[in-house]
Amino acid sequence: EREGERGERRGEEQEEIIYVVIHVIIWHNQVLQCLAAVLESRRMSVNALPPPSRRPATTFVREGGGQATLTTTRPETGQLGGARDWKMLADLGQKLRFPAEIATSNLRPDLVLWSASLKQVYIVELTVPWESAVEEAYERKKLRYADLAADAQQRGWKAKVCPVEVGCRGFVATSTSRLLREMGVRGKAHRQAVKDLSRAAEKGSQWLWIKRKDSAWAVG
Repeated sequence: EREGERGERRGEEQEEIIYVVIHVIIWHNQVLQCLAAVLESRRMSVNALPPPSRRPATTFVREGGGQATLTTTRPETGQLGGARDWKMLADLGQKLRFPAEIATSNLRPDLVLWSASLKQVYIVELTVPWESAVEEAYERKKLRYADLAADAQQRGWKAKVCPVEVGCRGFVATSTSRLLREMGVRGKAHRQAVKDLSRAAEKGSQWLWIKRKDSAWAVG
C-alpha cells in the first residue's frame, strides 16, 4: 500500500510538472505572438516607405558665435528608418534558426530583426515572469545572448540584445516600452501595444487557471 501511495504521489507530481510546463509555454507564446504582430507591422510599414533620404546635415551659427550641426531625423520610423530591407523571424509555429549570415548559433531567441544593408540586428528575448523577478529576468537573458551578439559584431554587424518582460499579471516592463519606442511605436500606437501585451498576459493567466482542473490535462 505504501508503494502504491508513493506511486500515486509521483503521478500527482508529474501532473503538476506537466501543468507548469504547459502553463509557461502557452502564457509566453500568447504574449510573444502579440509582440511579434506589433513589430511585424512596424517592419512592413517601414519597408514600404520611400528610400531613406541622405540629406546632408545643416550647419548654422549660434548667437554669440560658434557653429552647431542640426541633423534631420525621422522619429516616426525609429531605429528602423535607415533601411528598407528589414527582415524578422519569430520563434512561433516552427523552430527558429538564427540567420547564418549574421552568426552561427544554436540559440533560439524569441525574435530576430535585421537589416543586411545596415548590417544591424536586434536580438529580442521575451520573459513573462512574476513582477518581482523582472529585473533578474532582464539581466539573465542579456547575459545569455551576450556571446551571440559578440560573434555577430566580430562579423561586422551592429548587434543589440533586447530582453523584454511582460509580468504574468499584465505589468509591461520599461524594457518592453523602450523597445517599442526604438522601433518607432509611439503615441497612440504605443499605448495600444502596451494594452494588448498586458491583456495577452492576463488572458493567458486566466485561461490556465480555468483549465487547471480539466480532466484532459491529467496524466493518463
